[in-house]
Amino acid sequence: MFGKFTVAAVLLTACMLSGCVSPDTKEVSAKDFKPVPGSAGSEQIPDLVAGDALEISVEVDGNMEVAAYQTEISSTGRVTLPLVGDVAISGLSVEEARSGITAAYGKYFVSRPVIIINRVNDLASTEWGFVTVTGAVAQPGRVSIPSAQGIKLTAVISRSGGFAPSAKKSDIRITRKVEDGRKIRVTINYNDIGQDGDADSDISLFQGDIVYVPQRIF
Repeated sequence: MFGKFTVAAVLLTACMLSGCVSPDTKEVSAKDFKPVPGSAGSEQIPDLVAGDALEISVEVDGNMEVAAYQTEISSTGRVTLPLVGDVAISGLSVEEARSGITAAYGKYFVSRPVIIINRVNDLASTEWGFVTVTGAVAQPGRVSIPSAQGIKLTAVISRSGGFAPSAKKSDIRITRKVEDGRKIRVTINYNDIGQDGDADSDISLFQGDIVYVPQRIF
């Protein structure tokens, strides 16, 4: 009896480490990893305007070059950022602002920088729930969702303290519960976001999503 229990425990542990997909979980692509129809995340995000307070982080090759830097859009529509100085972003969407800031920092780094932008006043909000982060990050646990638009994967990793040295960034697994209690799962290569500029891989996460960062097997 003890032997059977030991074998079962070993198999369960191996499955957890390898990220086995249960029978009620469907593996999907990043483009198909969408919220349940009618759920939060469909509202249009307003453009940035003068007076907006922002928190900006810059990650390059897995290193946080600028961590949670807080600034405000001036009356001239600009933010002043470390190293690059003033960047005009007023009137732009968050994605457009991210592109402009990426271009500004791209002049100083060989690898493509990953820019994380959040409105500071959104960060205090917890009414949109949280994402659970497990595995090889510095601070596993819950990450609050700042708004109805969800939270980007890059922001979740940043707020979890970044990757642990042993993290397997090419195999991040995210699970979401959909209708009828079924689940879908997507596997993201985080390196694609920074090195190849794959915006589709920087998916938006919502209430109840679970992010698992496996460890490399040395």
